[in-house]
Amino acid sequence: MGVPRNGCRWLTMECSHGYGIPTGAFLEVPLQVDSWNQIAGTLEQLPHLEEASSHHSREYLFGFLLGILMGDAAKTKSKHGASHRHIGLVLSKKYDTNVLIGDFSSLCARRVGLRMHRIEDFPRPKNKPNGFYAWVSQASPFIDWIYNIALGLKDGELTTYDSVHADWMLLAPREFRVGLIQGTAESDGSVSIASQTVEFWVDPHRDLLEKLLALEGLKAFRNRQALAITKSQAIASFAVPIFNPTLRTVRYKRHELMATAQKTGQRESNPRKSSKRNLDSGPTRTFGSDYR
Repeated sequence: MGVPRNGCRWLTMECSHGYGIPTGAFLEVPLQVDSWNQIAGTLEQLPHLEEASSHHSREYLFGFLLGILMGDAAKTKSKHGASHRHIGLVLSKKYDTNVLIGDFSSLCARRVGLRMHRIEDFPRPKNKPNGFYAWVSQASPFIDWIYNIALGLKDGELTTYDSVHADWMLLAPREFRVGLIQGTAESDGSVSIASQTVEFWVDPHRDLLEKLLALEGLKAFRNRQALAITKSQAIASFAVPIFNPTLRTVRYKRHELMATAQKTGQRESNPRKSSKRNLDSGPTRTFGSDYR
């Protein structure tokens, strides 16, 4: 393969169990990301998995996957063989559309060369009203690279409490940025028709997300631990759109209802009654394979 370029290293997509022998495709990856071109160069090298077909671009799908990872998806070390991270995603059974989020996240992972599939559902805990859908990816050094280099996190840091360091995202193509916003929204977003707001519960990443939304002409402000878009801005954000229109999750439908009602001049005759509809007003909660 030769010597990697200055500031880069060879990275394998997969290692054998036990001895950690490289068995997957090799990539030349940067040890520090300062520009989108470095990410684009890495994406060009990634293998294609046959089952990962989609009308979305690879840039969009990689953005959506990173949005999910910036949420509560687990990026945990494998308990077997060489200790490399895998992605674990667990979503509540309260809403059927959560299956679509998990399946789409798996497609995103496969589109960048990572095997990921749905596993056996988690049973309902005694203190919870619903069970959980679950997905898991292969363990891969490439996920380590995403965690440490692309997102700029140190080992031991958690996206729930620690901010990513990824200003390169602000200079990325719009397809990637929209994918990132939508992945974040489907993971940690909420919509309230009564208060005409869209909120992102991403406390550590508020500065970055605020800048990403500003690039779409949207002004957000901090409200408690959330980043909020209110009134006319929340309606305008439907044109981005903030939530994935292909998945049409409960959040997307709620946002669509808000935008449609505002556009036609309609008002909820009974906001309290409306809030009882089978539409989600809270963020998706995802947990890793170490779920308790």
